[in-house]
Amino acid sequence: MEPVSLDIDTIQQPPADPLPFARSYQLEALEKALKQNTIVFLETGSGKTLIATMLLRSYAHLLRKPSRFIAVFLVPEVLLASQQAGAVRMHTDMNVGVYWGDMGVDFWDAATWKQEILKHEVLVMTHQIFLNGLRHGYFKLDLIKVLIFDECHHARGNHPYACIMTEFFHRELGSGHHDLPRIFGMTASLIKSKGANSESYRQQICELENIMNSKVHTCDSETVLAKFIPFSTPKFLVYEHMKIPDDVFAYLKNELGNLKAKHELFLEKLDLSERAAESVCSKISKVHSHLMFCLGELGVWLALQAAQFLSHSDSDSEFIAWGRVDVAGETIVKKFCWDASLVISNFFSAGCCIGDNTEADVGAGHITEKVLCLIKSLLLYRDLKDMRCIVFVERVITAVVLESLLRELLPRHSGWKTKYIAGNNSGFAIPDTPYAK
Repeated sequence: MEPVSLDIDTIQQPPADPLPFARSYQLEALEKALKQNTIVFLETGSGKTLIATMLLRSYAHLLRKPSRFIAVFLVPEVLLASQQAGAVRMHTDMNVGVYWGDMGVDFWDAATWKQEILKHEVLVMTHQIFLNGLRHGYFKLDLIKVLIFDECHHARGNHPYACIMTEFFHRELGSGHHDLPRIFGMTASLIKSKGANSESYRQQICELENIMNSKVHTCDSETVLAKFIPFSTPKFLVYEHMKIPDDVFAYLKNELGNLKAKHELFLEKLDLSERAAESVCSKISKVHSHLMFCLGELGVWLALQAAQFLSHSDSDSEFIAWGRVDVAGETIVKKFCWDASLVISNFFSAGCCIGDNTEADVGAGHITEKVLCLIKSLLLYRDLKDMRCIVFVERVITAVVLESLLRELLPRHSGWKTKYIAGNNSGFAIPDTPYAK
């Protein structure tokens, strides 16, 4: 299906109003977006949001109140809502509303949304809010002039982005309606799967274009992008994938398994509701899973750091979402963590100092080859001043324990300081976020 093309003259567009500091490839993308539905595929940091903002500026004359028309800017995460709304406010003079679930929007009625539409020209919100609004009839596509999808590569399967397009946009398009919004998607990663061949890539891009009713646009010249965007130079380091000694792993696996069973059995003696008991068991299982992960992938010392950290996690911790767990249940989970730390600490003699001999640490299972490879990689740059480094990990607990290790080791070789950061959704009750520093 070809994307809807809207001639600029048909919307009586005034002269283009690009921002004076816009780069050549951004202006090229804007020109394309004004002519047809477009997915802009550019590197992270290339200024895709600025292109979206200039597109909104080009439609501003149709949106200014008392116009009944609006523009909608969709984001996949709450944190991005405020960020993108701030960018639109910075570069336009339009009234911008920002919406996410914790505001209680799930309980808003049609009258409340009508007031928001009357007040604002651009509405920035998470995708699920918009999808729910469409399904309840609070939003109408024929009243939306521009519909922006941030990180639009998610528009697959049952994702809210895909549902918005299939349930509403394509249905209206198939009915012959032409008062549909200009679609503008932004992404730095068109392809989600790894290891596919070129034919699979083409198919995925074609599927994304079809569901978004758009055409992909990118900058043809890397030379142009290189003038504005610092490109990294990839280096691949190879290490031998060796886990901790089998006897150490087997012993600790057995001990931690026994501890888990012991604390779960103790639950039966407490006067907990069935749901509360299930919640405590779930959290003990989650903690046990993370300790086993640290043990196998990172080493005994890092597993010890994880157990000690979790044993001191309080009710406000972002790592354990206590939920329905009462004080007694919380105590059991913490006791499991503490007992686990005691079991693991038995492998370290008094006064043992990690990092004095990293090769020996690997042999003893205190750290793994992968962790050693990371340490060596960082130390290659220890003579650099004002060094900045980000280490991305798949699990939040990995970020926590690596901070402990690097805070112990790096000051011996450099003046670097280490700190982990993690997203809001890093609790053990849900999947870990793949973002840490």
